[in-house]
Amino acid sequence: MAEGALRSILIVGGGTSGWMAATLLNRYLPPGKCRITLVESADIGIIGVGEATVPPMVGFLRAAKIEERHFLRACHATYKLGIKFVDWLRPGTQLWHPFGQIGGSIDRLPLFHHWLRARREGGETRPYDAYSLQAQAGEALRSVRPLQGSSPMADQGAYAYHLDAREFAVMLRDVATRRGVEHVVDNVRSVALDERGFIAGVDTASHGRLEADLYLDCSGFAGLMIEGALHEPWQSWSDMLYCDRALALPVEHDPRLAPFTLSTALSAGWVWRIPLSHRVGTGYVYSSRHISDDDAKREFARHLGRDPATIEPRQLRMRVGRRANFWVRNCVAVGLAGGFLEPLESTALFLVQGGVERLLDLLPDRGFDPVAIAHYNRLMGAAYDEARDFVVLHYLLNQRTDSAFWRQNRETPPPASLARTLELYDAHGSLDWDHHFLFGETSFYAIAAGFERLPRRHAPRADYTDLAKVEALFASIRARDADLVRTLPSHADYIGQLNAG
Repeated sequence: MAEGALRSILIVGGGTSGWMAATLLNRYLPPGKCRITLVESADIGIIGVGEATVPPMVGFLRAAKIEERHFLRACHATYKLGIKFVDWLRPGTQLWHPFGQIGGSIDRLPLFHHWLRARREGGETRPYDAYSLQAQAGEALRSVRPLQGSSPMADQGAYAYHLDAREFAVMLRDVATRRGVEHVVDNVRSVALDERGFIAGVDTASHGRLEADLYLDCSGFAGLMIEGALHEPWQSWSDMLYCDRALALPVEHDPRLAPFTLSTALSAGWVWRIPLSHRVGTGYVYSSRHISDDDAKREFARHLGRDPATIEPRQLRMRVGRRANFWVRNCVAVGLAGGFLEPLESTALFLVQGGVERLLDLLPDRGFDPVAIAHYNRLMGAAYDEARDFVVLHYLLNQRTDSAFWRQNRETPPPASLARTLELYDAHGSLDWDHHFLFGETSFYAIAAGFERLPRRHAPRADYTDLAKVEALFASIRARDADLVRTLPSHADYIGQLNAG
């Protein structure tokens, strides 16, 4: 190894963030060359909620060499083909954000533009998501793959998972420690800095001082190192994203086992429904500025068809925003220590994964080149800002008039980056969607079209494609998808057989 190469990494905090980081770093940094240690408190438990993910999680499992069937069984996991939004546009409406491509492209132009032209000039009345394989399979409650063999969705990795967060962390801990990650169970009492302001070590209750070259802060909102020791500021987004609390509650297993996350709008936020193989995770994300905790519990109970006196959901307080910088000197904040967005688009674990992958791409030596650190901070800042813009888009486009919460969301000016994107989109459907870290053009089109925000005209180049050809291709896409959906087993049958085997 080159002189100056990292010899040790200390991760402070466990849970899904800490163990995802440990597992991925261990995969590419052999224990004999770089010692990886994770210290976590026995006093801080993992919140065992159902958690939804996005398609890059498929890549995480493959990179970490974790067999999917083992993961599905160990984490009570199920497949996820996208998110279905109910009552978001107006009461009584629904729309999809499906994974994967929607119909591909025609003459090198995204299908969206041809769909928009056909809607206005031809006889097209179907919604944009009618051309998504994942949305059609989801509505039919089908699995990602057949009982034997594969499918286009599986081959392309155009799907994600629902998982039990507690069991996922336990599984990763077992994988990581078996592969050489050192696990210390102890309470961190203080963080020591050297004369340069770098972290010199953390002092623990029973193991004394633990030292490393590089430190990952996975200590959650506490930010023991990034905030407590290095005083890196937090940029709040509470002026544009109002949901700051959640009630979480597991409910009984649903034998229908929908292969999608369900998000249902209520008066001051929305309810998630995440089906796992053994139970359903659900919860109400809401704004404390628009509803009291007691009223939120009553509304949540009514939504579930329960008596409020019979449920005791766990209440979570959320700080929405991100660090100005995620990497400061020899410390990198990952997970909640670095930033947080409400779970509307299931970005939490993706941002952990992306943060660790970018760290591996820019892995420093002990000199900690400030150019690489600055680049990392630009990349991660853009990733969080993209996710923020996409979440804000859902709220901004709502047409509900039944509560102050929804009206205020519609009237709140969007971030400048999103406003610029919408200005171009409104003109003729082009996108100034800078980042493409996670949500590409298809995702933007799915949400904008689902919320009935359509451009003033389609892209001019669509006029050069014969409309009859377009309509024939539309029919072909629908037929192809319908044929494939019919070959897939129900999601419930697939997961049932998997767990019975």
